[in-house]
Parts: sequence; structure tokens; C-alpha cells
Amino acid sequence: MIDSTTHVHEGSNRYLLLGASSFVGRHLFQQLGHSAAVGTYFNNAKKYMRYFDSVTMSLGEIIRPDERFTHAVILLGDSQPDSCHADIIKSQKLNVTSIVQIIDSLVSYNIIPIFISSQFVFDGVRGGYTEEDTVNPILVYGQQKVAVENYLKDRCEAYLVLRLPHVYGSVKGDRTLLTSWLDQILKGETRIRCADDQRFSPIYVGDVAEAVRATVESGCVGTYHVAGPQIYARIELLKMLLSKLQDRLDIDIEIEACSINEFAVAEPRPIDVSMNTDKLIRDTGLTLHDAGAVCEQIFRNYLL
Repeated sequence: MIDSTTHVHEGSNRYLLLGASSFVGRHLFQQLGHSAAVGTYFNNAKKYMRYFDSVTMSLGEIIRPDERFTHAVILLGDSQPDSCHADIIKSQKLNVTSIVQIIDSLVSYNIIPIFISSQFVFDGVRGGYTEEDTVNPILVYGQQKVAVENYLKDRCEAYLVLRLPHVYGSVKGDRTLLTSWLDQILKGETRIRCADDQRFSPIYVGDVAEAVRATVESGCVGTYHVAGPQIYARIELLKMLLSKLQDRLDIDIEIEACSINEFAVAEPRPIDVSMNTDKLIRDTGLTLHDAGAVCEQIFRNYLL
């Protein structure tokens, strides 16, 4: 393995985005542009993207003979913990078996894999996790992510593992955390049930796209936590949104506090999966958006 301070080849990078029709994938594809990236889709057909079923197809069926990629970002898979648990055999085929096959193909093509992993590789006992902390997933989904991370480390010399927390956006109707709450409020709901015990480091989707580009251009390899600059309890995030919104609208919202595990979840959720981003900032110089600043952009998108 190459240490995370080792630099890989420099020059013009060209990306294969596997799962570019996903929420993160669309933003990354838009930022990189068609000249630097080729994207794939499975369920959500998108213009300029190629169809790819990772369970039944090989990369050779979508990579043209004259194409040369330096990096491949692996964004595809089932990212819903409940559905991963509901059908473990199906999710294992998609989230582990097909990804391992992709990694083997990328190695044969001399393409550096960038695997998008998750905060759920941790058990959530203490939070503030660094890249050096031992993983201990309690969710099936987290166990699947760890299986791929371990395979990458054993199989590849140059690779990136980017662990993401909850990713949110700022566009009306994107159905992410902050905008979903705002949608509820603007539809006239006056009561929102919200967990007061779960803690995490939510990140703005634009920062995720920028982090992929920055880690590659900075020559980073190894594992990085790509998370927001602040740690929030879920209810703190909601209260912040409401406080800022009440400066603009006359609203009266009641918050019903509860545990994250009082919701209908298939497996008990980790409580504190907040992650430390010192390594990412040190190695890339990125400046990450706090959720409070993104709230202002959300209001502009919704209320102006």
C-alpha cells in the first residue's frame, strides 16, 4: 500500500463516474463537465450518461477502446440501510460482489478507484471519528462498506476511500434533510418529529463534489473523511433552520423530540457518527460550508 502522503500521477485527469445519476453523482458530473468525465446510470436515465448494470455487466461493455480514464468514482449501490437489511443477499451482490469485480477491472485498466463509503462504518458509540479509528459497523450497510474498503486496501496500491456523512442540498425539491423540513413547513405542517440523540457531521453536496476533485488534484491516496465542519444533533439542525426561517416568515412550529430509534427502522441506528475532517483540510486546503450558511442559499431558492 502507498501511504496517504504519496502522490499519484499528475496532469490532465479524466473520470469515469459509476452511478453518476445519484444525488452526489449528478453534482460531481456537473462540476467536472463532459470533457473530463463519463457518467453511468441504472434506474435514472440521464442525458450524456451510459447505461450500466454493475451486477450483470462488465466495465468492458461501457469503456470504449480509445478511452483512457485516470480515475473511477464508485458511487453506485443501495445506500438505504433498511433495504440493505431487508434483502441482504440482493444488497450484498450489488454493494460488495459487483463492486469487487469493478475494482478488479479498474486495476486491469490501470484506473485509480475512488470508493464512496459511509459514516456507518462506525458503531456510533463516541463520535468524532478519525481515519485512524477502528471501524465497527452495526448496520448491514456499514458492514458492506467495510468489506469493500478492506478489499481495496488489499488489492490496490493507489486508491481513495471517501467516507461521507448525511449529504444535503439546497435546491427546491431535492428531498434532502433541510429542504424536506422546509417542504413540510411550507405545506402547512405545524408539528415535526425529530431525533434529539443522533449526532453527525452533515455535508453540503457541492462540497462533496469539490472534495473529490481536490483529493485527486492534491495527489491524495488512502482514506479520507469528507464531512461538514460542524457536528450537529439532528434536532439542533432543525432548530437552526426554524430560527433563521422565523426571521423571514411568521410561523409557529412544534418540535416533537424523540430518539432516532423510535422511528420505524429495520436495525438500531448508530447514535454518534460524527467524523473529524482535519486530514482532508490539511491535505487539500478545502473550505467547507457550514449548514447555517447553506440555509441562506436554501431560502433564496425557495422564497425569492
